[in-house]
Amino acid sequence: MGVLIGVDIGQRRDPTAICVAEVERRRVVERSEIHFNVRYLDRLPLGTPYPAVADRVAYIADQARERTRDATTVYVDATGVGQPIVDLLRERIRRAQVVAVYFTHGDQRSEGLERGYPRVTLGKAHLVSRLQMLLQTGRLHLPKTKEARVLNSELLNYEIRVDQDATDKYGAFRVGTHDDLVTALGLAVQTDPVDPVAQFGGARQAARRRRERAGRPTIVRRGRVGRLDL
Repeated sequence: MGVLIGVDIGQRRDPTAICVAEVERRRVVERSEIHFNVRYLDRLPLGTPYPAVADRVAYIADQARERTRDATTVYVDATGVGQPIVDLLRERIRRAQVVAVYFTHGDQRSEGLERGYPRVTLGKAHLVSRLQMLLQTGRLHLPKTKEARVLNSELLNYEIRVDQDATDKYGAFRVGTHDDLVTALGLAVQTDPVDPVAQFGGARQAARRRRERAGRPTIVRRGRVGRLDL
C-alpha cells in the first residue's frame, strides 16, 4: 500500500532519527486492518549537516520506492528547524512527497496546505496515544535489530509530564536519554492511509476510483521492502 518515512530532524543536542514503515492491509476475520511493518531505523551522527541529512533521506526514499514501486511519503518534524530544512528536503527528494509536520499540544491531528504543499499539525498527545494503540492491538511490527532495541528502550523511558500551568510535555526526561527514534516512528505511523499520497489529493486514488466506476478490476501492486540495509 505504500511506504511511510518519519524524520525527526536533529538539533544541537539530539541526532536526526529516521524510520521507514511499510503499510500492509491484512485480513482479520471479516474485516481488514492496516498494519505497519518497520523496515528500517537509523540515527545519524550528532551534528550531521542538514545537506547531508537531506541526501541521506533522499537516498532512503529512492531505495524504498525502487524496491516496492509504491507511493512514498516523508513526514518531517519541522517544529524546531522550520521551513528552510523542509525546502531543502523537497529540493533533494524527487520521488516522494515531503510533508511538513508541526507539533502542538493536545490530541488533535489536522491536515492542510502551506504555500501549496501539504502540512500536518500533530498534537503530541495524539502521537503518544496512537503509538500505544498500535502496539496494544498488534498492528505495529518492529524488526529484530540493534536500532529496534534502542527504540524499545526509548519507549520505556518516554514520559508524560504536566506542568503547574497544566501544560503537558512528552519525551525522555532522564539525563542521557533520547526520544528521537520514538518521534520518527510516531511521525511515520501517525495515521491509517488509504493510500499514502491520496490523503493529500494524489492522483492514484482518483484513478482507482475511475476504474471502479467503469467496472474494471482494480489492480493492486504488492511489494515488500524487506529489511532495508542502507
